[in-house]
Amino acid sequence: MRRGIEYCPVTAGVEAVGDRWTLLVLRELLLGSERFNDIHRGLPGISRSLLSARLRRMRAHGLVLRALDADGRPAYRLTPAGAALEPLVWQLGDWARRWSFGDPMREQLDGGWVLWRLRQFVRAEALPRARVVVEFALRLEGVPDEHVWLVLAPGGDVSACRVHPGYEVGVWVSADLAELHRMVAGTATLEAARRSGRVRIDGDPELVAAFPSWFAWRTPARELAPPGP
Repeated sequence: MRRGIEYCPVTAGVEAVGDRWTLLVLRELLLGSERFNDIHRGLPGISRSLLSARLRRMRAHGLVLRALDADGRPAYRLTPAGAALEPLVWQLGDWARRWSFGDPMREQLDGGWVLWRLRQFVRAEALPRARVVVEFALRLEGVPDEHVWLVLAPGGDVSACRVHPGYEVGVWVSADLAELHRMVAGTATLEAARRSGRVRIDGDPELVAAFPSWFAWRTPARELAPPGP
């Protein structure tokens, strides 16, 4: 590792991970993305060339390995040093929810991105034994509803689709797009969104009842509120 101006472990840590994209690439890897295109899809705003540069830098710092997967395609995986940064990544998000995070701006509302994040939140062990297709109708004032789909297959094989996947739909979710972003970010809960009418779930009663357990939701903001005076 290149020597910094100070002999200090914090300085060394900042040298390894102290830029925006490195931490966000770590987030994607921690959420299960291994292939370049999957990592890129979870990072709006980063160019493919910049992502390539960040992955090379992370490999040089011993945070990431590049190897071939079972299909012979390149895959990126965290080293033990990279995996050990997991508490730092999630604690940074917890800190932001508590101290410096507000409502999403309109330009941040993206149905494709939020569906991709939900795909990463899926708990494979909680899925039904048979494939389930979930259709989302995402509402945003002033524009037609956007329809997107999650295909949930046994074993955790999950696909996020912008076009109808061709299978019968088992669960319908009508959701305010901003509220869905809040739920993914951990500043709102599905339970509260359903009570307020911002999210409605319809379909087979057993599937509707099980739906909340299919996702690893983040901690809601009310559990992280700043202490009172």
